[in-house]
Amino acid sequence: MTLLRQLTAVIIALFILLFAGTVAISVSDTRAYLDRQLKTISQDTATSLGLSLSPNFLDNEMVLVESKVNLIFDSGYYREVTIRGIDGKVLVQRLAPARIPEVPNWFVRLFPIATPSGQALIMAGWQQAGTITVAANPAAAYATLWANSVNSFWWFLAALVATSLLGMLALHLILRPLRTVEAQARAICDREYPVQTKLPWTLELRSVVVAMNRMTTKIKEMFEAQSDAMNRLRADSYRHALTGLANRRYFDMHLQQLLASTDEFHTGALLFIEIKEFKSFNERLGYAAGDELLRGVAAVINEVARSDGHQDYFAAHLGGANFALVLSNVNEREAMEVGERLASALQQLRQRGLIDLDEVGHVGIALYRQQSLTQFLAEADTALRAAQNKGPNALHLHEARAEEAIAWSATRWSEFLRTVIEKKNIILHLQPVQESTDRHSLMQYETLLRVVGEDGQLIPAVIFVPMAKRLGLIQQIDRLVVSEVMARIKAGRYGLTTIAVNLFPATLQDPGFLDWLSATLRADPASARRIAFEVSEYGALENLDALRALVARVRQLGGQFGIDHFGRGFASFGYLATLKLDYLKIDGSFIRDIGNNRDNQFLVDSICKIAHGLDLKVIAESVETDDEWAMLRTFKLDGVQGYGVGIPAEI
Repeated sequence: MTLLRQLTAVIIALFILLFAGTVAISVSDTRAYLDRQLKTISQDTATSLGLSLSPNFLDNEMVLVESKVNLIFDSGYYREVTIRGIDGKVLVQRLAPARIPEVPNWFVRLFPIATPSGQALIMAGWQQAGTITVAANPAAAYATLWANSVNSFWWFLAALVATSLLGMLALHLILRPLRTVEAQARAICDREYPVQTKLPWTLELRSVVVAMNRMTTKIKEMFEAQSDAMNRLRADSYRHALTGLANRRYFDMHLQQLLASTDEFHTGALLFIEIKEFKSFNERLGYAAGDELLRGVAAVINEVARSDGHQDYFAAHLGGANFALVLSNVNEREAMEVGERLASALQQLRQRGLIDLDEVGHVGIALYRQQSLTQFLAEADTALRAAQNKGPNALHLHEARAEEAIAWSATRWSEFLRTVIEKKNIILHLQPVQESTDRHSLMQYETLLRVVGEDGQLIPAVIFVPMAKRLGLIQQIDRLVVSEVMARIKAGRYGLTTIAVNLFPATLQDPGFLDWLSATLRADPASARRIAFEVSEYGALENLDALRALVARVRQLGGQFGIDHFGRGFASFGYLATLKLDYLKIDGSFIRDIGNNRDNQFLVDSICKIAHGLDLKVIAESVETDDEWAMLRTFKLDGVQGYGVGIPAEI
């Protein structure tokens, strides 16, 4: 539009210049012509009147002389009529000022017209009796000149308007591809890669559009190549090639991270699964059948774990016939229910023809009760051996029971959580996120939810959230937290710092939450610009369409949006290009002890490059030591978070 306005201004300026030049030439020519006409008229009138008055001078009839002079002068076409005797004495004189009522004074001053006079002799017989001088009145000439100028102005103005409109229309049509190119460039910045299929007819613009299309395609191919390379690297490093589950390396790394994160894994269970006599199965039926059986077991584990939509889990293929399933924040009863479903599902592999024996495998369960990683693994292994001793397809729970953090019934939990929501009995602890290059520069605070128990003690989210999910109260808790954060921001409690709020995946499935959040943010635009929302990558991938709509609405209203625990899942990195995110937080399992893990170093560095190419900021989670911070700084991360940066506290 700016180029179109500039071209239109140039056209108007050229027309004004052309009009001024044309009018100047036209007025000059017309004025010269009128000068000649006035001179001719004055001379002709003087000659004619001189001849007419000669008989009257001969007879000395001065009354008739004056009558004829008055007759000529009163016509209004003459400014002066003067008759002088032979001695130069004025005998008759008529003078009139040059009145030009229809013409502006500025025009008269700008274009002066000379009024030459004409002279003739008056004879009395053969002797000269006097002279007559006649000067025409220029009023008519000015009127003619003014009328011509006005007509020229209107014609040129009409031509200017018509030509400008036609020019703007032509330019609009010609430059339309440029606007499409601009939209294409903006789309690339928004992580989209459109290609123009309709090419302009002008050769110059066609070449621009073709070049832009090639660049768009190349950028898309570069991003896809980077994303594919990252996916291959992650799969090679952390995914079992046959079953697609996490491998032993990822299992050890991620389980260690979970046990170190009390805000994520306060209670839980570890299930070990082993297929019975898998080696002999391979020898009898071949390795192809063995591979098919392993893929079937992996599918069964995922199906059972996903059957409870509220369950947070990850599964791993530890090698050979051994599998593991980690359940976050479950109690003994819930862990046993999953184990029983899993043991039952394993027997169905016989019915599906994947195994030729009735005894398929066994399941051992260990509950987490704040023991060490080594002890936790040992208890799960002990439980598996006990299940194998029980008999075919048996399940065993390790005897050392975890102490329930709060041993309440579902009814009591429901009453307690509804009271929390009604009375807003929540506590928000905030953990700082610092810029990676400056320990004193704060990027944001992330909120961590707590509630006050009946005994006055703080209950972390990992304890009450699983029950809130089962009771269908998690969306109300999300609304409560968002409302509280917005109120605190509006009150100026955190200055100008952005506050990040974690949304639970179940909230994305609530059709009314998007409308409620939009109304809340729209009611307070100033606070909306200082709030950010986060969803864990696992939850994002499960609700990608709903998340896309939520991200678009939040950013439209001035808020920010990010992905939490990025990298924990095994989805393709390509989905990042379809979301208009502001930042992502790399899961702490890739950050912990990164100085001694070259694969994690390469992975984090690659994530940063891809994210920055998509105009996303990158934040590292679970930064505990100065050495980790120093290593991350070399990858040009934007921010760091963890107990080594700042502990959560009520602010």
